[in-house]
Amino acid sequence: MPLWWTMNVHANEFLYENSLSTVEIIKKIETPIDKLQAFTNILKNSDESDKTNLTIYIGDSVGNLLCLLEADIGIVIASSSSLRKIVTHFGVSFVPLFSALIKKQKEHVAGSAFGWKGLSGVLYTVSSWAEGHSFIIGS
Repeated sequence: MPLWWTMNVHANEFLYENSLSTVEIIKKIETPIDKLQAFTNILKNSDESDKTNLTIYIGDSVGNLLCLLEADIGIVIASSSSLRKIVTHFGVSFVPLFSALIKKQKEHVAGSAFGWKGLSGVLYTVSSWAEGHSFIIGS
């Protein structure tokens, strides 16, 4: 039996419907506080009764840090040195996404909870958009 799921994509500058860009430009969200407010609003408007939903935030700079930490899975693409310094200073760990995914799969097979939890103090790293895309969409 196939596994069916839906995905809602939100991105700065473009409006998306059914995961496809309509090419309609929306208000730019530029500051870290703007981004966190927008992310919080998206979470408030999601179906809170469905606890199987995961939030994923993808970013590459200090300006994305608040949302990266708030998401169930914060994915950092080719992080900047300033982001690494700040994150390390506050005790947040960087873990390669691929190795974390393998570990999560082994935990699931072993019978433990298959949980990704926000505010875990871990950010997952990928070297390119292609690697992040593979995680989200599949190969």
